[in-house]
Amino acid sequence: MASPRWIKTAYRVTRSLKARTRSQSLPPHLVDSCHCCANRHEMLDHLPKNATVMEVGTQRGDYARAIVARTEPAELHLVDIDYALFNDQGLTADAVTRHCGLSHEVVASFPDAHFDWIYIDADHAYESVLRDAQAAAPKVKPGGFMAFNDFAHIDTGLGRYGVHRAVTEFAVAEQWPLVLFAFSPDALYDVVLRKPDT
Repeated sequence: MASPRWIKTAYRVTRSLKARTRSQSLPPHLVDSCHCCANRHEMLDHLPKNATVMEVGTQRGDYARAIVARTEPAELHLVDIDYALFNDQGLTADAVTRHCGLSHEVVASFPDAHFDWIYIDADHAYESVLRDAQAAAPKVKPGGFMAFNDFAHIDTGLGRYGVHRAVTEFAVAEQWPLVLFAFSPDALYDVVLRKPDT
């Protein structure tokens, strides 16, 4: 007999809490110019318009449509390992290109300093997020941005995330300041790091 949903959720949460989820602290100089946004859609209003953009992990294309509507990118590159759930409504313009494959491999195939900003929303495991960030960093122009979805340790429905730990470690190691923080009622926030100019 199948266990009730609440038992499965409690088990997932307990297992996740036992795993290492602690992140290091961000020093004050990496957060002193951070701006808070009401949500991740409003966050888009603070990112460059008519830009060269990549969304790493697009699934159905819902957030890609928001990117198009709010920022009118000159180029939007969508990356996913599987487009079975993808809905191309509003995403068929010449400016939109789909790439299929492992996120870090697709990102690495682009020239350095190609993108004004990259939004990372693929596999949420610590190793995967850190690998995507490290692959994407040289592809972002100096002064450009790298955004991350679900900046959290845990999702009560899905279990442990490594996004918070990976992003924090990357920001400290590379000295990329956190410049945007997007609120979310479910505590699965979005954050944006800015690549130093030099």
